[in-house]
Amino acid sequence: MTRSEQLKALRADVDALVHADEATVLAALPQWDSLAILLVVSHFEHVHEIEITGAQVRACRTVGDILNLIHSLS
Repeated sequence: MTRSEQLKALRADVDALVHADEATVLAALPQWDSLAILLVVSHFEHVHEIEITGAQVRACRTVGDILNLIHSLS
């Protein structure tokens, strides 16, 4: 899966990221909350078959950081 495809899949699963790009700062998103973090964790498990924690997602500052996390754990 390309990085662009990963972003598209992440946007499809996490409503808070629908209009985000790689440079989007997560904390600046109005809907970035514990539910969005849970949806990212679920996305990793179901789409990429990778187990991560909410703490790992909270450590990400941008959408690009989430994509980097996918890459580093794949």
